[in-house]
Amino acid sequence: MIVITLAMVEGSQALEPTGEVFTLLGVRGDGIASVVDLMAAEGLTDVRRRAQWLLKEHASCRVVEVWRDGALVEELGRA
Repeated sequence: MIVITLAMVEGSQALEPTGEVFTLLGVRGDGIASVVDLMAAEGLTDVRRRAQWLLKEHASCRVVEVWRDGALVEELGRA
């Protein structure tokens, strides 16, 4: 199963995303990205919080990869 969610920065009423758009990929141990989350944010603080939530919510994900503009920005694993 592949889950795709869209997240906007809290309080944003705009139809167009404000800030930068990040793609978060929840990657299983076999390398398959089973969760895809698009998020608009001003910086990495909110993105990291969302990545930790994805890891908590999706037990099958080993890591969350954070991408921006086609480049891997960060990889967050389980604590």
